[in-house]
Amino acid sequence: MASILDTSSIYNTYYNNINSYTGSSLQNKLDNMGTTEDSDKLMEVCKDFESYFVQKIIEESKKSLQNEDEKGEYMQYFSTMLNQTYADAIVDGGGLGLAQQLYDSMTDK
Repeated sequence: MASILDTSSIYNTYYNNINSYTGSSLQNKLDNMGTTEDSDKLMEVCKDFESYFVQKIIEESKKSLQNEDEKGEYMQYFSTMLNQTYADAIVDGGGLGLAQQLYDSMTDK
């Protein structure tokens, strides 16, 4: 008999259901996408993802630096917003090209 605390089977069932639902839902949305407005929304989401990805790269890069200026109370509080601003500026300036690649792969261009 399985223990009440054995949640791995519950988790696996939940995880598989979520993955199948999310994948099929996303595929349906992509199949039904045809308007310019939908294409613009998709590109915006791709840029948001690229911005998030760049933000994480910046955060991980800063971990390896020993910068005393960023150890202050205010910098710890606002560092996430500052990193997001840097990431948005990078993406707005052309970025890494990740957003365009994602967009192209999702629209079969």
